Amino acid sequence: MNWESTGSDLEARLRQIHIKVKRNFVFKRDIGLEEWNMPPENYNGLQTLRDDCDGFCLACRLLLRQDGISNRLVYCEVKERGRSFGHLVVEVQGWILCNLQANVVANDQLFRYRWLRISGYEPGEPWRAIIA
Repeated sequence: MNWESTGSDLEARLRQIHIKVKRNFVFKRDIGLEEWNMPPENYNGLQTLRDDCDGFCLACRLLLRQDGISNRLVYCEVKERGRSFGHLVVEVQGWILCNLQANVVANDQLFRYRWLRISGYEPGEPWRAIIA
């Protein structure tokens, strides 16, 4: 399926993936140094993952890639209760998959998020600064 040309189908599939990963995701903050752990090789969204935002994003990204859906990682700053913290989300054609959100959200609806850097679509592609 050409995900580029089927907006409502794409949004529905993004919601399915977000819900599948979130349902079996247990937030676990990194202790000490930041760690990025890839999901297990046989990951299909049904296994329990214990990780922070990057683990959630890497799990979503894996399922998106399995479906042939191009996506990027976005590093941002989130303001919450008077403080700010670094956070990672997945972006697909303006839609955001984020472990802090109940569902997929359009990027222009996340008012507390300040977009800082965005990855390429393929592994190894450089990250780029987002100029606001």
